[in-house]
Amino acid sequence: MHGIAYDPLRDEIVVPNPLAAAILVFRGSAAGAEAPIRIIQGPHTCMVLPHAVNIDTNHHEILVGDLNSRSVLVFPWNADGDVPPLRRISGPKTRLGHIVGMAVDPATNLLAVSNTDEIVVFNRTDDGDVAPRSVIRGARSGIGEEPWQLQVYEGRIFVAASNHFHRWVYPAGQIKPNAEWKSVPHDPWNDPAEGFVGVWKIGDNGDIPPLAILKGRRSGLRHPSGLALDIDGGDVIVSDSVDNSVRTFHVPDFFNSHRR
Repeated sequence: MHGIAYDPLRDEIVVPNPLAAAILVFRGSAAGAEAPIRIIQGPHTCMVLPHAVNIDTNHHEILVGDLNSRSVLVFPWNADGDVPPLRRISGPKTRLGHIVGMAVDPATNLLAVSNTDEIVVFNRTDDGDVAPRSVIRGARSGIGEEPWQLQVYEGRIFVAASNHFHRWVYPAGQIKPNAEWKSVPHDPWNDPAEGFVGVWKIGDNGDIPPLAILKGRRSGLRHPSGLALDIDGGDVIVSDSVDNSVRTFHVPDFFNSHRR
């Protein structure tokens, strides 16, 4: 499981289970070995390896990012059982590959998705093999391999740009019984490019630098992956995949819509 979502309107926790090709929904107060109250699972769901989820509270929908099918699937909040998605963005025109973060901006009715090495933006109601309306990527953007979770607030996309690149210690076909062990690099992702948290306008398109950024030695961030917003407190909460830490940054100016 690489991410969960909380629905504050119904006090429910939504969890992807990739190996079971399922989405589990629990009571917000669930504890111990408590069964989910709903399970989305089965061939009609079109899910293969659901990797990430988010909630669109304005439209009462669950967003699912599926790695193996390279698709974004949208279900109603109360979906249960082997049910088809309301919409499915998938196909070569979409550019979708490694999908982790998804969020809807209610002000513009747009859907932002963190993709393999870029941020792609669709119309919220897009369905099928459709091209994104805009793509943020390139050297000036700073986005490298595998941007992870993202959130949207008032037309701004907050992205955990992990910039980690999977480089296998054992190349394919070289894992054999009694083989000589190889040392694991200090950086589990073996990538010198440090990640960051960046903020873009949802209308940005092309090789656009972030209008706000968290990075550098003092931040402690190496390859950030998880991201949440405390809007009332002006905080950005970030988890890092290298030292397994969670850091909270007080950056109220990041939420200022008048910036740039």
